[in-house]
Amino acid sequence: MSGPGEVARRLAAEEPAVRRALTLLGELLTGAATAPSTASGFLEASLGRPHTSLVVERVDLTHTQAVSVGAAVADLVAAHGAELGPVADGEAPTWARIDLDGEHVSVPTSAAAHFPAGTAAGADVVVQLVQHDYEPEPASLRVVARPADHAAAREVCDAVLATARTEKAFFRGRVLHASSRLPLQLEPTRLATAGRDDLVLPAEVWAEVDANVAAMTTRAPVMRDLGLGTNRGILLAGPPGVGKSALSRVVARELAGAFTVVIVDAAAASTVLRQVYRETADLGPAVVVLEDVDLYLGDRKAGARGTALADFLAVLDGTEAYTDVLTIASTNDPAALDAAATRSARFDAVIHLRAPEPAACARILDRYLGALAGDVDTTAVAAALPEGVTGADLREVVRRAVLEHGRELTTARVRAVVAAGRWRPAPLAGQYL
Repeated sequence: MSGPGEVARRLAAEEPAVRRALTLLGELLTGAATAPSTASGFLEASLGRPHTSLVVERVDLTHTQAVSVGAAVADLVAAHGAELGPVADGEAPTWARIDLDGEHVSVPTSAAAHFPAGTAAGADVVVQLVQHDYEPEPASLRVVARPADHAAAREVCDAVLATARTEKAFFRGRVLHASSRLPLQLEPTRLATAGRDDLVLPAEVWAEVDANVAAMTTRAPVMRDLGLGTNRGILLAGPPGVGKSALSRVVARELAGAFTVVIVDAAAASTVLRQVYRETADLGPAVVVLEDVDLYLGDRKAGARGTALADFLAVLDGTEAYTDVLTIASTNDPAALDAAATRSARFDAVIHLRAPEPAACARILDRYLGALAGDVDTTAVAAALPEGVTGADLREVVRRAVLEHGRELTTARVRAVVAAGRWRPAPLAGQYL
């Protein structure tokens, strides 16, 4: 005799078969077929075999790949009128609306599509798009077929991926911002319209930047021929306000279009840095902008912990290989970085940005004053500035002057604003609740 537990196990094992038998009986009695509400039921109805006897060709997808692959699958569905079904039991196929900086694309994100023989391939196949909530890769492409038709499944998989990398490469050449959550999402964004002429920097800074960018542009062919590689890392170092972020964004803006630009702030880099670099494999030549790296690449000798440093070492000349990636990073405190992070082939160039000299301060004041610059002797104002004033400080000097005097600016008034010192925040003191 079987106990209650054994009976329950047998019933559980027989439940799928019983459900299929009841479904078929219902169709025979009513003369109408009902669409399968389970993923396995849709596979078995489409391919005529138990789902456990089928083969699956699977490719895990990054965020940008998932969007492009979804668009390629959507075109196949439209071209062949494929029947749709679920990949999650009891859930209808799902489409998502993707915002591409003003352009909108609707792509399947969780769906199965049956392509009869003679449509997408020479044999019956089911193409599945599956979302993953708790895995590094947010989605996967699966092509399911009978064992004898595995080659057809592989053929369809390769064709979908090829279309995704070419016709449907929506994110390539754009400026993207990395989210800090897993799985990683890249959202299209825009860079400010500022150019080189809007920055007052020494000529040697631009020369060093251009020499390193050349590894990805004009010198790329000879670098490849000599086996020197085109990857390059630039570290911009200096106190807050000297123009590190502005410089990195100007360089990124000059390269955007021919390159895909990914902006990665400190919060995102501490969690998804490895995933960001994996995205570059399908994004073509890329520029990765890493902000405030001292916040997550601390020195191990000083007790820094966490996976961000290990991820960084892996993706920049480490265990994971990437090609045609220019990394531009910034830090307020290069001394706080781990020595392994700053060696050659990770950061090939360390460019120090310092507070501007008086002549440069005068030029920066001219830019911020715009049409009002003719009423102010900016050289005299610059001479009255204390040491260590940054470009950000100068912007605040002009803002304070305009707030106090509007368009009625004179050299004396601007110098009075400088002397008052309210443009420079005072250090906090005391106790606060």
